[in-house]
Amino acid sequence: MNISHNLYNKFNKYSLRINGFFYVLKSAQQKSLEAVMMKLRLNWVKVALFSVFLLLLISPPSAKAQSIPHASGIKLFPLTRNPLVTNPPKFNPLIVQRSITDTLALPFFEDFSQELGYPRGTRFTDKQVWINNNFGIKPPSYGVATFDHLDAYGNPYDPLNKMVSVFADSLTSQPINLQYYWSGANTINYKPTDSIYISFFVQLQGLGDIPDTEDSLLLYFKNRNGVFERVWGIKGGKQTPFIQYFVAIDQYDYFIPDFQFRFVNFTKASGNLNHWHLDYIRIDKNRTVNYTDIQDVAISTLNLYPIKNFSNVPYKHYLYNKSTLKGRGYLLGMNNLNANTAVQTRIGLTIKNQYNQQLYNIPPFTNVRNLAANRDSIEKFDGLLFDTLSGPTPKLSFDFEIQPQGNDETPTQFNSTTNNNKISMEHTFMPWYSYDDGSAEGGFGLDYENLGNIKGQFAMEFDVQHPDSLRGLAIYFNQSLNDVSGRNFRLRVWRALSPIGAPDKQDLLIYEFPIDRPIYTDSINHFSFIFFDSVLYLPKGKYYAGWQQSVPFILNVGYDNNYRYNYGNNPNPHLFYNLLGSWERSDPSIMGTPMIRMLFGERIDYSFGTVRLESLSVKTYPNPCTHWLAVSGWIPEHSHYEIRDVRGVKMQEGVLQDKLDVVNLPSGNYQLIIRGKDGSYGITRFIKL
Repeated sequence: MNISHNLYNKFNKYSLRINGFFYVLKSAQQKSLEAVMMKLRLNWVKVALFSVFLLLLISPPSAKAQSIPHASGIKLFPLTRNPLVTNPPKFNPLIVQRSITDTLALPFFEDFSQELGYPRGTRFTDKQVWINNNFGIKPPSYGVATFDHLDAYGNPYDPLNKMVSVFADSLTSQPINLQYYWSGANTINYKPTDSIYISFFVQLQGLGDIPDTEDSLLLYFKNRNGVFERVWGIKGGKQTPFIQYFVAIDQYDYFIPDFQFRFVNFTKASGNLNHWHLDYIRIDKNRTVNYTDIQDVAISTLNLYPIKNFSNVPYKHYLYNKSTLKGRGYLLGMNNLNANTAVQTRIGLTIKNQYNQQLYNIPPFTNVRNLAANRDSIEKFDGLLFDTLSGPTPKLSFDFEIQPQGNDETPTQFNSTTNNNKISMEHTFMPWYSYDDGSAEGGFGLDYENLGNIKGQFAMEFDVQHPDSLRGLAIYFNQSLNDVSGRNFRLRVWRALSPIGAPDKQDLLIYEFPIDRPIYTDSINHFSFIFFDSVLYLPKGKYYAGWQQSVPFILNVGYDNNYRYNYGNNPNPHLFYNLLGSWERSDPSIMGTPMIRMLFGERIDYSFGTVRLESLSVKTYPNPCTHWLAVSGWIPEHSHYEIRDVRGVKMQEGVLQDKLDVVNLPSGNYQLIIRGKDGSYGITRFIKL
């Protein structure tokens, strides 16, 4: 078996993350609940304690969810502390720094309308926040900066611990000259009466996870002593639209040649959770607190649907059934930020193949409409057939452009270096089936600890359009909420599942193999590519891919909350779970998709960036042990170790030494898990007397 990591950088359509929301999944309708009760020989009191939860790290408009043993709906996590931030932050040492560039001058403008990924180095000195167009709901313009508890490489800053709050992502500007400005050939010093303001838009949660009331988004200014002072902050607790805020820069301490501002989020150490979204930052003099001073019409969202009901299928599969797979089309979202003025706007689209040959073109002057003031609008372009492309993985480029015919001056007035009137996006036909867009807004898993230590299964349906060889699965494993890095499970592929609600004796399992642990990649929104040890030839038809776990835990697979079946707010019909010996459909409230992909084609198709995870040969003695455990083998220096009990609970961890002190471990059976910095991995078991 080859277990490979995907180094393929998914910038063609962004990004993750979030705190737990449990949606109740009823194991059967009320009429079949009695049958479940008879199976388990439980009385009605025990049945009242039964609940199956699906972890969605995307919250609905209600508050946080709590896993309370009662199958009545969404539950709330009670908050036990409220550490109001009053002291300057101890900024995380893992901050990824860029070099200081030339000092900027006013005005300053940034709306993150750019290639998605990290902040631009010409504007910011760090790259911890994630620039994306997936998390925000109705942003001012295309692209937002998302704050969470993941570093620039997609890893949690601190060990996951819901009881600990930390400073996490930072967004720090390049130095800005607030000492003086030029007036002709003369320099004039800035002063408090110059009415300098920074304004920006903030949204809590969006399509991600709602920040707790304990969480905060904070703004700091650097003073002449080089110290960052807190000047503004808001607390979490409820979902919001994008709201504009103004903060005055009116103290002599800030009128320095290398002024900087810094946004920081204070959050639970919970990984991809508690999301804040920042957009449309402006700084200039002679401003007032005016929420209607924007003159801008911007592209705000972009959704490509080139393939019906899939985000991707292999191109030869597309050609085999092209009429069925013809996509819905393309949705361009535009936002007229003018408070009181409708703006006539021209709208265009050009589509090209990988050879830069034009396949489709609507010039902007041929497509004109009025955009109402202070609202967003959608322009729909019809779907097309792409049956003239060449190669196994052909690429399409989509260039969208709007041309407002007035009231579009704000970016120019603030010396914007980006253009929110032009956005380009690409789609490459890759050799896999997928529903997701590559962006994890949450996590997905099974939580059924109230049923005891029984097996659980999840399956996801794929309708394969053409006979082909299945090579493996790609899965995004989300790092948030609980640490399950030492949990094992079995990947499975079924030809058919038993009828809903019936005993699962008719399942047709065609392949399975064990996985020692979730495979976390060292980047944001990267999939783990897991290749089978033998190729499966699959005729055309429906198949199911998923996993089986032997005990209750939340595997936390990435969850794309942008996916919608048939392009509407419909339940996802492709999701099934099995806890009590029969399959059930997921709850109708589950509309997004887990991030699992079926890999087809030739092995060479995946040469774009996979690396083999080396397995470490680890030996321990004495075994059983009493006071210490010696470790030997071919192990990289500075490897990390964990000791877990039979429940998977982490009992001890640290930097691996030749001898480990285990005297304080209770008597029992344990796993020793070793991870090298190069991605290598080893596991062994021992007994403590």
